[in-house]
Amino acid sequence: MSELVELDQVVAYLQQHRDFFVDQPVLLREMEIPHESGGATSLIERQVNLLRQENRQLHREIRGLVQVARDNHKLSDSMQHLSLELLECEDHDDVIASLYESLREQFGIDQVVILLPHGETEESHELFEALMRDSVPFCGQLEEEQRHALFGEEMEHGASVALLPLGEFGAQGLVALGSSDPEQYHDKMGTHFLVQLSALVSRALQRCGTP
Repeated sequence: MSELVELDQVVAYLQQHRDFFVDQPVLLREMEIPHESGGATSLIERQVNLLRQENRQLHREIRGLVQVARDNHKLSDSMQHLSLELLECEDHDDVIASLYESLREQFGIDQVVILLPHGETEESHELFEALMRDSVPFCGQLEEEQRHALFGEEMEHGASVALLPLGEFGAQGLVALGSSDPEQYHDKMGTHFLVQLSALVSRALQRCGTP
């Protein structure tokens, strides 16, 4: 009985407010109002359903674009923070320490390794010379020997990696970013941010001189 009373109330309200759906276009788009056409689906119904599907797809795309914009804004803020940190560095050790901290805390990267072409890391650095011969970031999965040289046992098979050469052909070293997600870094992804990050760190190391 209460359902009938509620239905009557709705009908009465709509009769008194005949422009209700004019002010509620979103609700109107979501309503299913069959068109009288016997047992078959009318052309009007099919057109309306197609428009609804297109509208939902458009909303999904808009939400995706909004999320990308938010991610880019966050990335821009993190890059600015790192830039300011590097400006205050006085030597190579300061640059490396600031880079580690920023990549882990500001950028939220799982694993960060920095190899310099001298000292204890020189032999490991040589394993990646072929990947740095074009002076562009490498994104994808490494061979087991290369992965272990960077991350030891912390990164399992299937982990994805981004390698950022510092300087031409990685002459200043390389930065390795690791993720347990196989799809985090891949050969189809954009590398604009990675190129910017590499150039920024390279310039900071140059400014501080040879260690």
